[in-house]
Amino acid sequence: MQVFPMTANIYLMGASEAPLLVDSGMPNENQKLLRYLGDKRPAALVLTHHHLDHVGGARLLWERLRLPIYAHPLDIPYICGEKRRPPFPPIPWLGDYIANSPRPVPKEALIPVEEGAEVLGWRVVHLPGHTPGQIGLLREGTLLAADALRVGPRGPWLPPAMVNHDTAEARRTVGKIARLGPETIFVGHGPPTTLEAVRALAARLGL
Repeated sequence: MQVFPMTANIYLMGASEAPLLVDSGMPNENQKLLRYLGDKRPAALVLTHHHLDHVGGARLLWERLRLPIYAHPLDIPYICGEKRRPPFPPIPWLGDYIANSPRPVPKEALIPVEEGAEVLGWRVVHLPGHTPGQIGLLREGTLLAADALRVGPRGPWLPPAMVNHDTAEARRTVGKIARLGPETIFVGHGPPTTLEAVRALAARLGL
């Protein structure tokens, strides 16, 4: 697994000749993403959720490589531009402009995946709360949990309410991750964390 440290972590996983790319960075990071990829051609792209720091390069990758792009049905309307993302930061006109700055991905390029589906050997796990359709990928004790958790020097923590679609649901998702029991959890922001640390967070949240 390779990690590209952009505004959000981008992951390139699996076979070197046909790896799986997870997320695609901010809209202004397209050239950086292409430099990281070099001559590697991913077999597919998974978008864990619709926020701009995860989908910013998706349209470019579709135009250049015609990659199949997987996302959850609840987030697809935001990715393809049928719905507008909530303003971020929460400033009326500026927040709306920033949140919706990624170029929409054509709907026909998006393949819906839900809980239990498989993408190149990884099982899709629905991790809602941060967005309605956030997904993670699980395989052999490793979970890519996207923004269901953030990780800092003191371990994992719940993303703040201002960036969540539904913080109560995001809290329940922490409990779900703890019950799934992955040994190592990779996240969208920060270094990997452990099952022990996530279970400790779940306990602090009363889950």
